[in-house]
Order: sequence, then structure tokens, then C-alpha cells
Amino acid sequence: MRYMHLGRTDLEVSQVCLGGMSFGSAGWMANFEEARTILRKAFDLGINYIDTANIYSAGKSEKIIGEFIKDDREEFIISTKVGGKVSEKHHGFARREVEFELNLSLERLRTDYIDIYFTHTWFDRLDTVDVLKTFSRYVDINKIGYFGLSNIKGYQLAYIDSLAEGKDLTRPQIAQNHYNAIYREDEREVIPYCINNGISFSAFSPLAAGFLSGKYERGITPKTVRSKEYSVMLNRYFKENDFDVLDDITAIANEQSTTQYAISLAYVLQKKFIPVVGVSKEKHLDDVATALEISLTDDQVKRIEKHYLPHGLEMGTAGY
Repeated sequence: MRYMHLGRTDLEVSQVCLGGMSFGSAGWMANFEEARTILRKAFDLGINYIDTANIYSAGKSEKIIGEFIKDDREEFIISTKVGGKVSEKHHGFARREVEFELNLSLERLRTDYIDIYFTHTWFDRLDTVDVLKTFSRYVDINKIGYFGLSNIKGYQLAYIDSLAEGKDLTRPQIAQNHYNAIYREDEREVIPYCINNGISFSAFSPLAAGFLSGKYERGITPKTVRSKEYSVMLNRYFKENDFDVLDDITAIANEQSTTQYAISLAYVLQKKFIPVVGVSKEKHLDDVATALEISLTDDQVKRIEKHYLPHGLEMGTAGY
């Protein structure tokens, strides 16, 4: 396992982050016992960074993770999120709402601090200084270690970061956005800003909700449990040029006697991003381990990228 500093800080996180969205009760998710096995194997592989959110499976993801880390809390870097739509009553970034949800997350995770606390979305109507003061307060009293932004646009990231610096408030150390070999829109603004300003970039859905694992075929309507229960993936992917990219990944995987999963993940890792890998089956961690050993050539990267066509902006929904 390789480790990286979080943003401008001295906090070391594993380059692979284990995502908690796949832990819960839906048909495609890992249940409590399956998740424990996955968490144990991930830890044995050297993964110390686990990400979740208050809205994942209505808090069950946080509970599963909390039960696993409770006796070895200092061995893990934990991130969770706030601001997503929990219910019609509970959502957004009002100070009382953030306080309420943060305390619930701490209780479910069985800890007294969160290493990285993300805004799960962002609204342009927000009083940015007010939100920054709210997060800065929790950093000051050690309820959270660092502040991150998820589902953020380039102009929003630049404004929030520069305003925080100017007001001497907590600056974001990490941006977690949608990115993979068939969705690379953040290469225009968010990623360059992160690179130029010392902010870590974390890629959620690095396997495109399983599309890049090669389980789906061109021209055949997906019928997996996940495609039925998480239908947003059907709108994001499955375009003809997406299959063209997958064909190139498959060819490279065959040349190297490995899987599409491993090549797709290696592609993200090679860019020095932190992929958030959602694992619902223990065996998928074998592909993660393989990906860490792969070094793609410049020619292979060009082959993966040559069929890419721009997509419409597809942000995470954060429950809205």
C-alpha cells in the first residue's frame, strides 16, 4: 500500500480509500457480517482510510464501520459527510443541522472525532463564511480534524478555498468528486485547482458503478440488482463511447493477464488521486491489491483516453 499526505497537512492516508456506500441493507450491498470481513481484509492490505456519509443506508453504513473500528480507532482515518438530504426535515448546512448530524455521526461511528468532515454537496445560495465558521469551530474544539468538499464545482472550490484563506478560516484539504476512465470532466477545473493549491483529489466511483469491471455488455439492458436499485448509473454511463473506452481497457487487461477492474483502478491511481473503492464482495479486494502493483505505460494511458468524449455534468445526488 502507498500512503499520501492529505492536502497540505501531515496526516497520512492510504492511497486507496474504502468506501462505505456499499455497506447496508440494499440487495447489492454488503450486510454487517460481509462488511466486517471486507473491512478486515482491507485493513490487512494496508487501507487505513474509510469513507462514509450520514445518508448512506440511513446511517447503517456508519454503524457498521463504527462497530469495526471501536477497539482500534487510532489505526484508522475516518471521513463522513453532512449536508445531504436525510429527510424532508433534516438536510443542508444550518448550524443547528450540522451540529445535530455531526453528533449522530459521532455516535454511530463510536468515536469522539471525525478525521475528515465533508460537505456532501454545495448550494450557491449559501453564506459561505457562515458555513466555513461552522466547520472551523468543530476543528477548533477537535470534533473534526480536517474539512473537505464533495460534489463541488471548480468555481465553487476556488471561491471557498480563497475565501477561507483570506478570512483565516479552515481551508478544504480534499475534494471528493465523480471521476473514472469514462467520466473525466473535472480535468478542466477542479483537478488543476487541486494540483496547483495542494488539495488532495479523491475520485468516487472509480469503477463507474461496476461498468468498468466488464460485467455489462454493449446493447444489452443491465439487469443486475444494483442497476435496478441505483438507477442513476444508467443515466451516467452505457453510452457507445463508454463501451469503446471499456474495449481498450479490456484489451490492455488481456495483454497483462489481469482484469478490467484492476486496469481501471490502476488508471486512477497512476494520476496520484485517492480512489474511493466501494466493495460489496471480499474478492474485489484482490483486484485492488493487483491494481496497486500495476504501472501503466504512457501508451496504455493514451489508449484508455483516446475514445473519451465529454459528458454532461454528473454530480453525486447527496440524496436530493
